[in-house]
Amino acid sequence: MKKLLSLVLALCLVLSLVSFASAEESSIYRFDKPLTLKVSVFDRGTPGNSPANDNYYTRWIQENFGDPRNIQIEWVVIPRSEEESKLATLITSADTAPDVCFTYNGAIVSNYVAQGGVREISDLVEAYGPTMKEFLGEEVLDAGRFDGGMYAVPARRVVIATQGMFIREDWLDKLGLNMPTTKEEFLDVLRAFRDQNPGEVPGGCIPYAMNSDLTSDANGPLMLSFIKEVDDYRALATKPQELWDGYEDYVTFLNTMYNEGLISPDFATDASSEQMNQAVTSGQAGGYSANYDHPIRITPGLLASLQAHEPDAKLRVLNCFESVTDPEKYYHLAYNRDGLLNFIPVWSDDDHAKAAIMYLDWLCEYETIFHLQNGVEGVTYELNEDGIPVLIAGVEVDMKFNSMQNLDYTLLVNGQWLDTDEKTMKAQALSYQGYADEYAEMYEVGNLDLIPQSFHFEESIPSDAQYNTTLKDFHHEILTRCTMCKPEEVHDLFVSLQQEYLNRGGQAVMDEKIAVWDAAHPAQ
Repeated sequence: MKKLLSLVLALCLVLSLVSFASAEESSIYRFDKPLTLKVSVFDRGTPGNSPANDNYYTRWIQENFGDPRNIQIEWVVIPRSEEESKLATLITSADTAPDVCFTYNGAIVSNYVAQGGVREISDLVEAYGPTMKEFLGEEVLDAGRFDGGMYAVPARRVVIATQGMFIREDWLDKLGLNMPTTKEEFLDVLRAFRDQNPGEVPGGCIPYAMNSDLTSDANGPLMLSFIKEVDDYRALATKPQELWDGYEDYVTFLNTMYNEGLISPDFATDASSEQMNQAVTSGQAGGYSANYDHPIRITPGLLASLQAHEPDAKLRVLNCFESVTDPEKYYHLAYNRDGLLNFIPVWSDDDHAKAAIMYLDWLCEYETIFHLQNGVEGVTYELNEDGIPVLIAGVEVDMKFNSMQNLDYTLLVNGQWLDTDEKTMKAQALSYQGYADEYAEMYEVGNLDLIPQSFHFEESIPSDAQYNTTLKDFHHEILTRCTMCKPEEVHDLFVSLQQEYLNRGGQAVMDEKIAVWDAAHPAQ
């Protein structure tokens, strides 16, 4: 059957729009009555892309998954920058809630579970998710368990590196400076950018562009370099970052950067990153922070856009944030092996829940993953001598990926996936279309001295569910206010806001997390 399926797939790729699902129609479950399955999809707002809910890939999914099963896919578009707020609105009603919801925030799922808003899916996964179970494995699936039940299906991450911090190496060369190797050298480089304006930017450059997110989600390597508890997982898992030993030093460093004119003066108003990205692509910025591979991603394509008018421009990953506890360590945050959490709201009836699990299971089939991540041979990719798909530049708009490796459609795998580990990593590098060498360094640095970014609590934390959104917003407020205040005010302001954070629910969340953590990790 596998050989037959492979032959059919090969024909499909040549013929582009021909479905390979028909070869299996006799074994495919088909609903007696037409069923509409509502599936979430991110809209990343990338100029020049086709609509997230109407393109070659959405139609291919309909033809290969939906049509054989008498299911009509209805795409529920969620702006990427509004992931959590939009989801919170949609899930309140049976009329608006997608049957397949997702989020990267486990606390949100835990919150919905505690409120009775999510379906328990253990039996459904057992009955309709055999491919899913094999592909994800128990370690990944465990991240979808809350309060003794299975409420979410996590994605499997191919790469666990998270953030990177980048600098204009061509500006360094122009000033005769070396890549910085310490935090102080990093500051000195930014001061040189400010004073000497190597990019000859009218009105002066922005030494280091930042957006409104100053948290570890953006500046993880810098933040971790100040933390003295990096080896204490209990502290990292249960204490808010505001209470981590050394976090105030990170805040003070940001304050120094702002007051010396080293970061974007209007960072606080840039929630969408539009201003930061514009500063990078227009050649105004000497560096910025984002995902570990962000400059070379096809979407939004910052380095490619910058090099379109500055061909010699180079954005190189920084590795100069030495740990305060060990100067030979350069800590980076790591994702868990599980990624995006997919769940089914309580509004979905039995048939819709069954169809949702069938859909997620189908997304774990190798042929499905390969096609959604690569498209059509000769049209969107060619196979190289190693049998690895290499994407073709300049494809028609309808066949452009909605995101890197089309991850917004391959909901259960985050990252390029092929049938061997060796091919997978080679493909990962080649998917950056001309930036494989840059990727190699970004990948290496992004995986240095890894520290978990988050910790899964299988038992729900009621106070976290109650205060998560409020505390997350206040965390941003603390960083913004402490960064923008006068240097002599930063200590007293941070201490007062730290206490206010605890009073707003942070203390309750910490106390509950400690209790749950200690129960799950009894002293040896």
